[in-house]
Parts: sequence; C-alpha cells; structure tokens
Amino acid sequence: MKKLIILIAAILLTFSAAYADNVSNTDHNLVDTANPYDTSSTDEVCVFCHTPHGGTTDAPLWNRNYTPGAFTMYDSPTLDMAIAGTPESVSAACLSCHDGTTAFDSLINEPGAGSDTIGTWTWAGGNNKMDGTISPVAYLGTDLSNDHPISIAYNVGSGAGQDPDFNAIVNNYVGSLPLYPGSQSANQVECGSCHNPHEDILVNFLRISNAASAMCVSCHIK
Repeated sequence: MKKLIILIAAILLTFSAAYADNVSNTDHNLVDTANPYDTSSTDEVCVFCHTPHGGTTDAPLWNRNYTPGAFTMYDSPTLDMAIAGTPESVSAACLSCHDGTTAFDSLINEPGAGSDTIGTWTWAGGNNKMDGTISPVAYLGTDLSNDHPISIAYNVGSGAGQDPDFNAIVNNYVGSLPLYPGSQSANQVECGSCHNPHEDILVNFLRISNAASAMCVSCHIK
C-alpha cells in the first residue's frame, strides 16, 4: 500500500508539472479573467499569437498585425558585439504586445474569420494595449536603452567583434539558453533567450532560475 501511495503521488506531481508548462496557465492567456488584460470575445487562447495559416515569420505562424515604430536600442561604450538597429526575430514578436503600441486584438486572422476585421472585441476596463499602469514590469515601450540588449550578436573569441568574457556556444545554445539567427549573426541574444512565453513556472517567464545570478553567468564569465 505504501508503495502504491508513493507511486500515485509521483504521478500527480508529474501531471502537475506538465500542466504548469501550459500557456493556458500563464498571463499570456488573454481569455483568463484573472489576467488584467482579458477579453470574453473569444475563448481561444493561442489565437493572440499564432494562426495555422497565413502567419508571418517573426515567430512560428505569427498572427499579429504589427508595424514596428522607431526603437531606441541599447548602447554602451563597452559594447563590442554588433547590435541590430531594431528588434528582430522573436524579440519583434514579443514587442508586438510589449511595446504598448499595438492592440492585443490586432490579429491577422481572428478566430473563424479568416481576415483581419479588427477592433470589435471588448476588453476588461478597455485595456486592449500594454501599458505601464497595470503591468509596469511587462511594459517595455520603444525605449530599450535601459534593458538588456536584444538582437545582438553573441560572438565569443578573441577576434574583432568578439568577446572572450562569454561562455561558448554549443549547437546554438549557451548552457540551456537558446540563441536565434538574425542580421548580425547566426547566434543572437533575443527576448526568447531568457524568457519562455509558454510557461511561467518561474517569475517573469524566465527559462531558468536566476538564483545566485545563474542566468547571468550562463553567458557572462564573472
């Protein structure tokens, strides 16, 4: 009996962990009334980011109408790796909500519609855009000069444009953190390098715990 109880407990723990790794249980579920940005106009969770047909390539089958404005990118006199002039790759996808300029329901394909008839959905409190009042941590705006650099080449080594103070790349990863192709390098640091949009088991959707600066030292040799 004791072995059976232990087995059942292990199964439940495994199920709980699997269930937690699910965007439906995160703040990226915009049909969850626990979210300060929520709508009852649809019950589809994935549609705010993805579509099975006709999406863009910022992220897989990306479903957002987005015309990026001018961004102020990170800069520093110590910066020796090339950085793009505007966010690229999955970072551009993230910023299609997090820069606060585009409505959450500005979709290429609405549920069942097959066309972009935008602007008819209702939102709790009328909050259909990211802003710094409700979610100051999540709202980045277009000034990224005080944020960790994104769309920046991760070039390690001793040559020009390379830096010896970073850990090596192995199969497009640094430790367990992924790098992404872009205009500056085949391996760029993007928002998705540190954050996993599909799970928030850790704070702020972090991919790994930053206890004892573990995330920082995944890349930086300190």
